[in-house]
Amino acid sequence: MASNATLNTKVDPKDKALFSKTAEALGMNASTALKVFVLKFNECGGFPFDVRRAPKINYNNPSVLHSSIQNGKLVVPTAWRDDDDD
Repeated sequence: MASNATLNTKVDPKDKALFSKTAEALGMNASTALKVFVLKFNECGGFPFDVRRAPKINYNNPSVLHSSIQNGKLVVPTAWRDDDDD
């Protein structure tokens, strides 16, 4: 029989309650959900989902460069030009 290791962490009580509720809605308890996460984390060599936050850009800021369509053609700011463009 394989032995098991214990994994402990502290989370906000509200997050724990929501995690448990979501796991139950998926037909498993919180412990099983964590086991699934650990298995997928190891299988993927990291997080099995994107952990980056969405960039917060204020597109109404006049200093943000915008593209436009003029006469049916896409026009981009010259600052977007790559050095190797012809």
